[in-house]
Amino acid sequence: MKSADDLHINHWENFFDSALHNDLYPTWWDDQTANHWRHRRFMEPVLDILQTKQDTWVTIGDGSGHDSWIMFNDGFEDILSTDIGDGTLKRSLQDGRIQKCAQANAENLQFDDEQFDFVLCKEAFHHMRRPYMGLYEMLRVAKRAVVLIEPQDQWVDFPTRTGSATPFYEGVGNYVYSLSFREIQKICLGLNLPGYASKNMMDVYIQGCEFAKADLSDPLFKQMTETVTAMEARCEQRLEKWNYVLTILFKDEALFKDPALVERMTERKWLFESTNTNPYLRKPD
Repeated sequence: MKSADDLHINHWENFFDSALHNDLYPTWWDDQTANHWRHRRFMEPVLDILQTKQDTWVTIGDGSGHDSWIMFNDGFEDILSTDIGDGTLKRSLQDGRIQKCAQANAENLQFDDEQFDFVLCKEAFHHMRRPYMGLYEMLRVAKRAVVLIEPQDQWVDFPTRTGSATPFYEGVGNYVYSLSFREIQKICLGLNLPGYASKNMMDVYIQGCEFAKADLSDPLFKQMTETVTAMEARCEQRLEKWNYVLTILFKDEALFKDPALVERMTERKWLFESTNTNPYLRKPD
């Protein structure tokens, strides 16, 4: 029986066997589309909060390298793009979309401890069979912080859904392992990390947004933005649940306490908390 890992590898290695994928691929490199507008919003922790363009980055589960491409176009200088299957990454490298790439299983990263300043895992944690093993690996190879951008667990964090949680699987074969503020807090407390920062986000995907322009004259984009605004208002009133979590898990205490960073997080309404509070692990004065 194939594992979810095998299915993911097969997905990216044989991506261009599909006519639909061949049509979609060129749209990913157009920064004027409605879909690009969506993904630019996801990247707030990296582009608008951390702003560390001279540091080294590795992306985990980057598929085609689209996350790296967004960072590269924003001026980030050193990014290694990785995925469990690197077939599509190699095409993006050949096309000049990304700087460098490697095949990497997040649950067993073949990198040295603290080899990269930062790790970005965007919409890939929820694909993993053993996601926390992947997260511990990301924390191992990161020197300063790990950034996660993932679906919000609908049964954790107030307001929670009631009743039994229904398992959700994606077509590529994985159970969707969603995140929550509470899970992030527990991880950081358990590891006695300096702290974390988190923020919720509402995303709305409408089929065809890859081909629509990010212009309010485009009916599809107008529908997307109006739906996002309406859903955000309901979330603020606690009538609806946010559907994404953006989070930064800090290893570098100086970065976590940097006044300019704290100011940016405060302005953008991020929740942040010190978690190196274990009285039995405190350094002597």
